[in-house]
Amino acid sequence: MGRLVIGGVVVAIIAALLFYFYSSGYRAQIDQQAQQVSQLNDQLLKLQNENEQLKTQLSKVQAEQNILAAQNEEMRKGIAEFKATGKMPVIPPPPK
Repeated sequence: MGRLVIGGVVVAIIAALLFYFYSSGYRAQIDQQAQQVSQLNDQLLKLQNENEQLKTQLSKVQAEQNILAAQNEEMRKGIAEFKATGKMPVIPPPPK
């Protein structure tokens, strides 16, 4: 009977050690994944900020493109008027 109790205690200790090592490895894996999630969130915030900056710059470029297109149209009208009348049209200087 004593051998049976000692054998059961030894098996329980071995099972407890196996469970401890398994759970510590599992905890390490969870910690590593949590760190990766944190890094990915930081990267996401950085990319979102960069995206907002690029959107702002794009809107500035598009506004400048619209201004240049309007100026180009005025120049075309002036050239057409010059060809038709032979007189230099009055074209206001472009705004700065």
